[in-house]
Amino acid sequence: MLNGDRWGIRQSKNVRSNKRHATLPIGRTARIAYEIDALRLACSKAAQSVVNKRPLDDTELEECARLDDALAQAQLLLKRTVRQVMISRLSRRSQAL
Repeated sequence: MLNGDRWGIRQSKNVRSNKRHATLPIGRTARIAYEIDALRLACSKAAQSVVNKRPLDDTELEECARLDDALAQAQLLLKRTVRQVMISRLSRRSQAL
């Protein structure tokens, strides 16, 4: 038995939601895009540490670079998509006025 059933609360298929659209996690997505900067900084520090070691470990340095490249691509995609969604929403709102 679900908690709602115990209290006599049941979902009804006839009840419409008062929201037009589901809430998109735009703010959280934007925050993640900017938190990627901290991850990229960590990659940079790790790479600097590898460079300062002797003998130089080319494989580990290459791995740092690959991680940074992947993070850069993800960050760019997230920022671009958030920007496009926000512009699209602003455009729709201004057209509705």
